[in-house]
Amino acid sequence: MSGLIDRLHHSPSLVLVLTTALLFIIGLVAQVLSDRTSLPAIIFLLGFGSILGKYGVVPLIDPGIYGGDGLRAIIAIAVAIVVFEGGLLIDVKFFRENWGSVLGLVTINVLITILGMTWVTSKIVGIDWNIALLYAGLVSVTGPTVIAPILRRIHVRHKVKVILETEAVLVDAVGVIAAVSIFNYVLATAQATGPQPPVSDIITNVLLSLVLGSISGGICAWGSRQVVKYFSPMRGEVTRLLVLATTLSSYTLGEMFSHESGIAAVAVTGFIIGNTDFPHKESIREFKGDLTMMSITVVFLLLSASLDINYLRTIGARGALCVLILMFVIRPIGVFISTIFDKINWRERIFIASIGPRGIVAASAATFFALEMEAQGIPGSNAIRGLVFMTILMTVIIQGSGARYMADLLDISPDSVLIVGAGNIGKTLIHQLKGRSDQGLIVIENDPIKVESLQGLAQEGVYVINADAREEDIYKKQLKSVQHISTIIATSEDDWLNLRVCQIVKRMKPEIRMISVINDVKGRDVFENLGIKTINLREAAATVISVILDKPLAQEEIQTR
Repeated sequence: MSGLIDRLHHSPSLVLVLTTALLFIIGLVAQVLSDRTSLPAIIFLLGFGSILGKYGVVPLIDPGIYGGDGLRAIIAIAVAIVVFEGGLLIDVKFFRENWGSVLGLVTINVLITILGMTWVTSKIVGIDWNIALLYAGLVSVTGPTVIAPILRRIHVRHKVKVILETEAVLVDAVGVIAAVSIFNYVLATAQATGPQPPVSDIITNVLLSLVLGSISGGICAWGSRQVVKYFSPMRGEVTRLLVLATTLSSYTLGEMFSHESGIAAVAVTGFIIGNTDFPHKESIREFKGDLTMMSITVVFLLLSASLDINYLRTIGARGALCVLILMFVIRPIGVFISTIFDKINWRERIFIASIGPRGIVAASAATFFALEMEAQGIPGSNAIRGLVFMTILMTVIIQGSGARYMADLLDISPDSVLIVGAGNIGKTLIHQLKGRSDQGLIVIENDPIKVESLQGLAQEGVYVINADAREEDIYKKQLKSVQHISTIIATSEDDWLNLRVCQIVKRMKPEIRMISVINDVKGRDVFENLGIKTINLREAAATVISVILDKPLAQEEIQTR
């Protein structure tokens, strides 16, 4: 054993590899725990990072081994991948339908959050108003890294889901640029020997950075499309490599134009690629989804591993009170004012107001600013880091774990069709029904491989449950005793499984419409005695063929008359 330890001491590169492997192993454990408990994985990542980090009980992870520049590069790459994926998943059709709410949330709501939290934090915590302003800018952003996992576990109206997810992506760009502009203002104020710089400089810098970032993103997206057209056709793996290169190039170009414009650049690049005719788009989404999970794992573990828990103790109850005010006063005020002119009912507004967890961008930006403040000799770096991480922990734990309760309490699940089974029949049916107005679509499938193939449909309003459809708790806990299910369609290849599922659902809602595929027509009477409409594939095929044959005859009869 001592020989192995000596070898590690004399091989820094091996320590780097071992630390990286440890990060992924811990991330794997966090994801498994998240699946088992239905809590966001970030809760476990932050917990493990604090325990195993530099200041933890068992200090196994030292972010310092990557070096200052190396750590910054890792976090920058990870943030770029996460934000790009968010932009990639924004559907322009749904964005157009909800642009009023989204625009209000990323402008008016951000402004209300910054102004409100600056006053609250300076009064309650007692820190300088410049530091309070910087903290307020950092926590003005929600994040797709925490919003998306929360919404995957509950079934809400598609409009609400789209608004929250789109806000999370776009506000990352707006909020982090606002925070950087505020940080630059704080630096200028601290270093000024004459008159203080005007506050209006913050707004000017935000607008300029957003414009430059959008231009950078547009240029890189256009360049990527030109490459695809010139070298068409391209293999899927080559296209995915191109997209990854485009993501990092977009971020770099944005940063070269203006500091932190890279976030806006990658969001715009992802949005353009996601809503244009780009090859292998579905596999790109899956590829970026895998990279995003790895990025979230690495970033949150490294950032929490560098956090001294004493920062949180110093802030204490006053900091916690600030976060509670952010969640239950500032966020609701911002949401209600931002969406006042949009067609959203009060239940939907309350739910949107109750979901605002902070994520990867706030954490990474807070770490960067704290390090820079320490280097510049500006007091308040510990307060910034502690407040931001306390905000992330409290918002993720409270709002993440309470999302299902709020959805049930406010009753904002859409009327839905429930499909049992995602085999050939079920999957074809899903694609045919997924775009129907405001009607929701729920799928229960026990095969993890089939479930994984449906994950991309979550953006189109399909709610996928990976479970055995014969477990009654699914319908009671996750589907609220099927109150919002109008029709159930059982497409499993097992007739008796289909029958059992229909029996369970009928007990909960006797008036529900039931349709089932049957493979053995001998059991039809059992189904139909329970009011279940049955379809046998062989009979259905024969009927369709008969209709096709009859159509020309009918046309000939009409012509002879």
